[in-house]
Amino acid sequence: MTALSIRWAEPTDTDALASVYRSAYAANRELGFPAKAETATADTVEGWLEGYELLVGTVDGQIVGGVRLETNEDHVKISRLAVHEERKGEGIGSRLLERAEEVAAERDHSAVRLTTPENHPFLPSFYRDRGYEQVGEYPLSYREYDEIVLEKSL
Repeated sequence: MTALSIRWAEPTDTDALASVYRSAYAANRELGFPAKAETATADTVEGWLEGYELLVGTVDGQIVGGVRLETNEDHVKISRLAVHEERKGEGIGSRLLERAEEVAAERDHSAVRLTTPENHPFLPSFYRDRGYEQVGEYPLSYREYDEIVLEKSL
């Protein structure tokens, strides 16, 4: 298994994180699920750091993944889970997701929630295999696809 370390993102991580997001989300565009994260810049990630918390995954000091957390009253919303294209399949995404869930539980939240494209070829099952259940729909008027809302009780 990959020797992954997970820590909170720092302002000096913005360039590396933006590169990870561009790499990870380019594959979604090819599958027909474009997202803003595929054009992330250091400024984009800096803005995320001002409004959210981000966890980064590193291997040998190099940032290889990230996930964004938004805390609400009763749950934590997880978004922008990304693993650099060259590192997919090593369990990095699963471990980042698990750590985000642990953070939510440590903060006494009852659930974690996320959205994902409804007809994506593997993301809905990736989350369902990890205990997430569909609790709603999330129509996107600005995209040619809709998303679903998934939740996991903690």
